[in-house]
Amino acid sequence: MDQVKNTTYLLRGMNDTYLVTTSDEFYIFRVYRGDRRQEYSEIAFELELLRYLDRKGVSVSLPISDVHDEYIQAFEAPEGTRFGVLFTFAEGNERGMDNEEISYSFGQAVANIHMLTDHYESGYERTPIDLDFLLHQSLAIIESNMQHRGEDVQFLKKLGLQMEQSLREIPLEQLDFGICHGDLHGNTNVSFTEELVMTHYDFDLCGYGWRAYDIAEFRLAREVRLGHDPDQLERIWGAFLDGYQSIRVLSENDLKAVPIFVGIRQLWLMGLCLKDPHIHGAIDFGDDFIDDKLAYFKQLEERLYGERSGVLQ
Repeated sequence: MDQVKNTTYLLRGMNDTYLVTTSDEFYIFRVYRGDRRQEYSEIAFELELLRYLDRKGVSVSLPISDVHDEYIQAFEAPEGTRFGVLFTFAEGNERGMDNEEISYSFGQAVANIHMLTDHYESGYERTPIDLDFLLHQSLAIIESNMQHRGEDVQFLKKLGLQMEQSLREIPLEQLDFGICHGDLHGNTNVSFTEELVMTHYDFDLCGYGWRAYDIAEFRLAREVRLGHDPDQLERIWGAFLDGYQSIRVLSENDLKAVPIFVGIRQLWLMGLCLKDPHIHGAIDFGDDFIDDKLAYFKQLEERLYGERSGVLQ
C-alpha cells in the first residue's frame, strides 16, 4: 500500500466509515461500533465469507491484511475495545434499481451468492438472522421506547405474533436457510461499472438466515421508492425474481414467505432506529416517525390478513 495522502470520515452509521486515499488508490477503513460488534469472531465470520466469495469468483470488497497477516485491528476507546478493518474500494457507481435490466442482473447476482454458499460452513461464531434477532428483540426495543403509546405497542406485538405464526404454518422449517447478505436493498451496498459488472460490499449484517428474508429487503426498498407507482413496482420486482430464478429456483413456500418477511424487516428497522438515536439524532424518531410506521403496519395488516385480501387466512 502506498503512502496515505488523505483520510476522510465518510459516515457515522451502524459503523464508522473512512475513505483512505493514496497516490493512486482508494480504500475503505471501517471501525466497528463497540456496542454492536464486541466479539472478534463476529467480524472474522464476515471477513472469512468475503474471502470465500472472492475465491468463487464473486466481486466483493475484500479485507486487506497488515504486515503481520492480520485483518482485524483492535483499538482501545472510551467505550471499550473497537475493531477496525481495511477494505478494497468497490469500483464503479451505485445505481438505482428502478430499471428492469439492472434489477434482473441484480437478481442473478444475489442468486449466485446464495447458490455458491449453499453448503458454506464457517469456523467462526455469528449471531443467526433468526426470529429472535429479527422479531422478538425488535419488539422488545419498540416496547421499551414506546411506553407512552401502550395501545400501539400491543397492536405491533399482535401483528408480530401473526407474522411469526404465518411463517410457522408454511412451515418455517421448509424455508431455504443459509448464508444471507442481510442488507440487499440495492440502493447501496453494490457498485456497478458501465458494463454492469457488480462489486458487493458491506456484509456487516451477513449471517445464516432465510433466503426469503434476504430478498424481502429488495422488495421493501422498492415499495418505499415506488409505492406511488404499483405497476412499476411489480415490473421491477418481477424482473428481480426472473433474474434470481434464472440462476436458482425459489420454492413456492419461499415466495409465500417474502411478504411476511417484508413486514418483519420493517419491524426490525423500526427497532434499529429507536435503539440508535445517538447515531442519527432522536429528533427524527419521535411521534411523527412512530405515526408513519403505524400507518405502514396497519396497511400491511390489511394486505396480509384483511378480509378482502385472502392472503394467509
